[in-house]
Amino acid sequence: MENMQKHMKSLPIFVMGTQRSGTTLLTRILSAHKKIFVQNEAELPIIFNGETEPSKVTSNIKAEILRHDDIDIDKLLSDGYKIWGLKDPQLTEHIEVLKNFLPDTKFIIILRDGRGVANSYIENKWGLGTNVYTGAQRWKREVRQQIEFMNSMPENFFFIKFEDMVGDLESSMRNICNFLNIDFDEEMLDYNNKESFYEIKTENRHTFKKPDMKLTKKWQQKLSKFEISVIENVAGDVLDEFGYERLGNTIKLSKLRIFYYQIHQAILGEIQLQYKWRRHRFFEFFKNLKRK
Repeated sequence: MENMQKHMKSLPIFVMGTQRSGTTLLTRILSAHKKIFVQNEAELPIIFNGETEPSKVTSNIKAEILRHDDIDIDKLLSDGYKIWGLKDPQLTEHIEVLKNFLPDTKFIIILRDGRGVANSYIENKWGLGTNVYTGAQRWKREVRQQIEFMNSMPENFFFIKFEDMVGDLESSMRNICNFLNIDFDEEMLDYNNKESFYEIKTENRHTFKKPDMKLTKKWQQKLSKFEISVIENVAGDVLDEFGYERLGNTIKLSKLRIFYYQIHQAILGEIQLQYKWRRHRFFEFFKNLKRK
């Protein structure tokens, strides 16, 4: 049993969800625990890089965290941390490799209303969903992949809805701590006053504040009735499956409108992604200069 606990401690937990689903907020809350550290995203192409063995992937995660944020995971563990992990929405793209971590590690999957996610894609100009149609498609596809993965070994997964976490933070965190076999830490509820391992940005500014239920419904004021109907037309079955009430109308999209949405995504999405990539590289360059 002791050897198994040491083995589990050496492996990371993984926090998954679609982009804009609350993964960063969840990471911030978890890392407010005195004995938990979860890395908020990393260079996944460097980490996976064709590797399939959990030990090699784990070594790459540790090396990337050390390179990017100067945090030594092994030192954290020797200093008393019990759990460490990695959060990145793009982990969904590496599910086939992550399957090799089962049953030796644990996963947390967070789900947010697809209408809120699609609206956030558009507002934050991620390039992932430049309009409600392609945003809903992406959300539905990734949620399906994550749930299928979870169903392969459900005892190794903790599933939580963003809206439930925001609505009852303490109960949610107690349940997660129980799942992780670690005592609950009251400081998790005071996460917004704790030092963060990452800098505040426009897209994560709400993770530095107390949870606000208004954020879970913001899409209702931002999206038009037609836009809500489009999302529900595309992903209504998944919304229904997880108890999200439909508010739009039953519609049938013309081939011309679908074509417009697809072209819009192909052109604007690429522009936005290129901008994000170049901006990221720019700040990485100056961050590395400061270290020298």
